[in-house]
Amino acid sequence: MTTAKWKTGWATLHHNADAQKVADEILSIGENVSPEEIVEKAKDEATELHKCFTWDDTEAAQKWRVHEARQIVCHLVVENDKPQAVETRAFYRAEGNGYKPTSLIIRREDEYTALVNRAMQDLQAFRRRYESITELEPVFEAIDSLGA
Repeated sequence: MTTAKWKTGWATLHHNADAQKVADEILSIGENVSPEEIVEKAKDEATELHKCFTWDDTEAAQKWRVHEARQIVCHLVVENDKPQAVETRAFYRAEGNGYKPTSLIIRREDEYTALVNRAMQDLQAFRRRYESITELEPVFEAIDSLGA
């Protein structure tokens, strides 16, 4: 395996756990590892993985509820009367840590431009993630044509 590292900004979320040690510990579990197996391994306080989890149940429960709130907001869509219409998200993430109604964002040019820019960044991230898959070359060309 090549050297492992955290994505930019991710290390601080994981109490500065050593990414290589974490990757090695995950690999030591087996070839096809489930999240449940990772948590089980991380229960051992001697592992580097242990540093990556919130072990205080009260704090973990609050973090989980915040995660659930994000999932709720991200999965609400605007009902559309047209048959076979594309579902439109009801909310998008705003600057900071909040969410704004899509109907408000599309009426404010600066916020709409920021949303389009974020979409372009997402397309570039998709491209980086899957650039080794040659069957997706037409998709990458379409991304390039947008100037993303």
